[in-house]
Amino acid sequence: MKQNNKLVVALLIAGVTSAVFPATTSFADDANVESKEMIVDDVKTNETSDNLSLDSAQSSENNSNEDEKSINKKIEKDFFEFQDDEVTFPKNEKNTRESDGTNKFNRATETERETFGEDKNVTNIDPAVSKKLEETNGEYGKKDGAYSNNNLKAITTDIKDVVVNPGRNENEVAITWFAKGDVNKDSRLIFDGKAYTPIRSRKTGDSNGYSTYTSLVSITPGKSYKYHVETGSYKSKEYTLKTKALGKNNEFNVSYFGDPQIGSGDSVWSAAGLDKNTQAKIEQDKVDFAKTLETAKKTDPHFFLSMGDNVEIAGYEAEYDYFLDNDMFRERIFSSVVGNHETYIDPEDSTQQNTTFSDHFYLPNESNLGSISRINEDGTPFYIPGDYYYTYGDTLFLNINSNVIDSNQHKAFIEQAIAQATKDHGKNFSWKVVSFHHAPYSTATHTSDVDILLRRKELVKIFNDNGIDVVLNGHDHIYARTGQMVAGEQALSFVDAYGTEPSDENAGIEKGFSKTYNNKIYKNGKVIVDGINLDYDKYEVTNPRGTMFLTMSTSAGSKYYNPIGEDQWFVVRSLDDRSQLFSNLTFSKNHFSLVTMDQSGKVVDRYRINKTDEFINNPNMNTTKVSNDKLEACINQAKNLKPISDNENVSLYVDAIQSAETVLNSKTASQEEVDAAIGALQTRLSSVEFIEENKDNIDNKENIADKTDNKADKNTTKVVDNKTSKKSKKVATTSIKAPKSNKKIASKSSNKIANKSNNPKTGIGALTGVYATLSLASAGLFASKKNKN
Repeated sequence: MKQNNKLVVALLIAGVTSAVFPATTSFADDANVESKEMIVDDVKTNETSDNLSLDSAQSSENNSNEDEKSINKKIEKDFFEFQDDEVTFPKNEKNTRESDGTNKFNRATETERETFGEDKNVTNIDPAVSKKLEETNGEYGKKDGAYSNNNLKAITTDIKDVVVNPGRNENEVAITWFAKGDVNKDSRLIFDGKAYTPIRSRKTGDSNGYSTYTSLVSITPGKSYKYHVETGSYKSKEYTLKTKALGKNNEFNVSYFGDPQIGSGDSVWSAAGLDKNTQAKIEQDKVDFAKTLETAKKTDPHFFLSMGDNVEIAGYEAEYDYFLDNDMFRERIFSSVVGNHETYIDPEDSTQQNTTFSDHFYLPNESNLGSISRINEDGTPFYIPGDYYYTYGDTLFLNINSNVIDSNQHKAFIEQAIAQATKDHGKNFSWKVVSFHHAPYSTATHTSDVDILLRRKELVKIFNDNGIDVVLNGHDHIYARTGQMVAGEQALSFVDAYGTEPSDENAGIEKGFSKTYNNKIYKNGKVIVDGINLDYDKYEVTNPRGTMFLTMSTSAGSKYYNPIGEDQWFVVRSLDDRSQLFSNLTFSKNHFSLVTMDQSGKVVDRYRINKTDEFINNPNMNTTKVSNDKLEACINQAKNLKPISDNENVSLYVDAIQSAETVLNSKTASQEEVDAAIGALQTRLSSVEFIEENKDNIDNKENIADKTDNKADKNTTKVVDNKTSKKSKKVATTSIKAPKSNKKIASKSSNKIANKSNNPKTGIGALTGVYATLSLASAGLFASKKNKN
């Protein structure tokens, strides 16, 4: 999903306000099944290897149970026998895919190509869709045609879009439904023979005139429940919700999806006659997504989890109708985070209301933090819900709205949620999982977006500090798994950072800046990147430090993006085979594992984290005292240097010092971050010019860092003579000698895509009394320069 930057800016300007949809919980009572009704006013006035030989045909419940047992045994077997086979298609060593000649570095997400190539899911158009295309002479899939955009065929049954969402924990679920007409107080959920009035109800923005209702009920995991919903004279058919009990040591499993994005498309689909936002495309996507769901259901998960972008345009209600037109949503528990496409509306619609995500899904423990709320010019509401959480077994799921880029809001939510949930749980959680849409670490074309680099720079530290074990993402339409990541900048050679030679034209380097990776190349030839990849085994770790990030490819096969960074420093596994993927995530008291497979059941990746009881009770047991003496010595040495009094030069110098001091003064910096900060300081200073009198100091003074018996990189300690303009005064450029980087770690800095300081808050004040003479030259230097591709 290509970033709509104007929309993001608009959302940020709109700001974050208090939640506009308050809700209270109501439960059925044995003595009085009619609980107190809570109707929420309309927002205008009140302000979600090996083939397993899976049969996709419908089977009996007994056969289905046998299939589920069989596939789980197969997953367990594959977990221990999985071989790290390389993907079929070449990585960044080659510029093009041999299958179709596509330039892998093309920044466009809707890449032009003449054949389906490796897009296996597009080789066969669904027969029913093909028939409609033929009957309408192609109009069924034509852009801006009679079956597109506002002409999509929405589902208009009296009751539709029934969905089961998780409640506050495994003992609670919420059921939401749409019913025709204005809010009707005569609405109820009949669940296991008891009636439950809605905890919320309001009019939606659905142009066909629907209201939404949600009821909350307690359950006993492991039981199956019959239920239906009623609104006035409307009555749904009866459904069966299958719940699953926690296993030994509170074990449970989750099916995790990425970006179904029903109704999206690219030139590959267009070449087949299925343009995006057409009836043909949403019906095709529905069929393809159903194939993945069918495979996932046979892993018998406790619930399903989507990374958002469930549809292409949230304002086209027909796309959400078709996304939800699968019995899974009524028979199993489904959870979703909000994606950027959930914020998109039809610009030509008569109403600009967008409450779609909140209308369809109940979010337990929803916070005002991370929410977006405003009233449109036409008086209709625009509301994207805030961060929320729920617990399951010994695991805490924290879900954030990453459309809000303000990391401080998410930090506050995470800290508050962990404190409250842990108090309620009565002990430490074994696992803390954060889910959100925009992947900080991915390998396709979003990997170097400005907003992604900002999230990478800010969020990793928040996750580390709060003991987050796993981060689940989507957005980039490719599969990528990192190692155990800790926060911190590190200076790397260009090829070590990105797996691409700087001489490669696809690196996009002009005037010391890579447009492809949105990063500056310093004069010592290095780049600064954010994030340090700790040296652990690729497939199994015990009591690790750091956070593992997992980005899921599109599970519906609706659209794929080109990879441009499969060999980046943070990557352990990246898959560019254009297949529909999902992961089976298993949590128990002492173990977490993931098994990733395609819709046929072929296992393509696996990973396992083990924790001892001691580690769960004391997650900081492996943390050692951090020594920052070397960093402090290097900073002091750098402060003795005198830069040429050129505005940009002084800005680079101050930024170098302050970036290092930020790490030095951090109370939560790891030893890896502190050590890597020396290399980052060295690299930044390599692009600073100093007056000639520094040269003797640089050449003759014994370097403090050398006393640690760590040798510096010979390529980064040269003194270079240059000439300045006016007085032709000789200047020297230098780098502080640093301890050799630990080869077992890798780090990164987004540099905020800046040619000058990457910290807009940088100020000369931090160096008062040391460089007071530079204050005049430093005026106005600290506005960040951002280059956007």
